[in-house]
Amino acid sequence: MGNQLGLIACAGTMFVASQLQIEVSTWIYPIIYLIASLISQLMGGGGPPVGTPASPLNDGAIKYLQVKGKGGEARPGTQGKVVVVEQWATWCGPCVHMVPHLNQIYEKYKENPDFQLVGVTNETDESLINGFIEKHSMQYSVAIDANGVVSKGYPTQGIPNATIIGKDGCVFWNGHPSGMDKKLEEALSKTIPSVATKSSKPSGKSTSKTSASNAKDTKEH
Repeated sequence: MGNQLGLIACAGTMFVASQLQIEVSTWIYPIIYLIASLISQLMGGGGPPVGTPASPLNDGAIKYLQVKGKGGEARPGTQGKVVVVEQWATWCGPCVHMVPHLNQIYEKYKENPDFQLVGVTNETDESLINGFIEKHSMQYSVAIDANGVVSKGYPTQGIPNATIIGKDGCVFWNGHPSGMDKKLEEALSKTIPSVATKSSKPSGKSTSKTSASNAKDTKEH
């Protein structure tokens, strides 16, 4: 919706200018568009709901142009893994400005096997994208959403957009990549109960039955 808000803001400006008979320079509209889209992103909202199971990215769901980090290919929903799915495009100015920031995040956590980061674009021109990767020195994993899996499973208000999937496989946070640092650190610091721990802990019902059985045995003896 961020891109839509930008278009609405431009259309609104044109309408007001025409009604007031004010001449607005054409270079003003791209600025209005970018500001409106950025405000929409920073305000949050949109995206997959926090706390809901994240859409999986199984083999072949997206096409990787490069894979970086010890975490390997991004697998949202894998227990114990924190996954960042960042959506971008070569034509998006704000996306270009986010590359150095995403590089810093990757460098900080690249040795962590529980951390995965992938930048996904729905563009299909591989030569164009590879040229962009090289030109802007993208250090993290990059993939193409040729089948629309990410666009469908991770809807956004606009781009750039980042979704953090927690260790429990559920959406932890969603918003503009510039605001995800603390949330990512928080997601990585969380622990989830192991299956063994869950199964070894007796429920109140089973404990009561055991206690009743022991009491009966004691009474009979």
